[in-house]
Amino acid sequence: MKVEVFQVDAFTDKPFGGNAAGVVPDASSLSDEQMRLIAREMNLSETAFVLPPTTPEADVRVRFLTPTEEVELCGHATVATFHVLKALGHGEDQFVQETLAGTLPVYVEGDRIMMVQAEPELGQVLEDPTRLCEVLGISPGDLDLDLGPVQVVSTGLRDVILPVKTRTALFKIRPNNDGLSRLSRELGVVGVHAFTLDTVGPSAYAHTRNFAPLVGIPEEAATGTSNGALGAYLVHHNVLRRPCSFSVEQGYILGRESEIYVEVGERVKVGGKAVIVLRGELFL
Repeated sequence: MKVEVFQVDAFTDKPFGGNAAGVVPDASSLSDEQMRLIAREMNLSETAFVLPPTTPEADVRVRFLTPTEEVELCGHATVATFHVLKALGHGEDQFVQETLAGTLPVYVEGDRIMMVQAEPELGQVLEDPTRLCEVLGISPGDLDLDLGPVQVVSTGLRDVILPVKTRTALFKIRPNNDGLSRLSRELGVVGVHAFTLDTVGPSAYAHTRNFAPLVGIPEEAATGTSNGALGAYLVHHNVLRRPCSFSVEQGYILGRESEIYVEVGERVKVGGKAVIVLRGELFL
């Protein structure tokens, strides 16, 4: 059996930038085990599998698999998926995707794909972040708690949002992956999303890094869901006022510069540009 597969760099308009995702635009004939094996073979942070919807409200169902497990939602793989579907001539300028995080609209806005995220959930505050700082290789003094607390936030995936004072402090982070995986499991989160308002470019509002070794991703070059959670966090803690929109830099330390657009209005939307870098067939 032959399966068409794409590799797409999302949150960039330049090949070999952004965050790479796999996309299988027709996974209707694949078993769960075949999807797992394809995701492992692609060896990207996530591979998206497009399936017929199970609800009349949705146009498609999308499943997101890392090389080791399935996750509820993935921002960069969503951008990649609908960039591919538009390139193949499917749909108009609005889709509804069925995911494990809910049924969510996706919009094509010029050369950007913008996805609506799940309703924000502001969760546990880590009153003492010492252990987290230790596993990340930084000190509590590197944190910028004037922006807000260290807190679990979700707009589809639960992450610890970690405010850091400077880009220098942000770039010092060198996680102990085993320790971070254990802590992430205890907290019931995917990983840690660290941010600073000390940016490289003047057009960006924040610079971020994302660590999720628990699901097989030591560091990710661009994370849509986590930056959506960051937007909800900044509004909740009155750093920004709703409605607002801003861009985020990510992936610079990995040599894969990414730009993520975040909008916080009645709902949180996240998106960006994408470019197809590979199209081929897998033989199963």
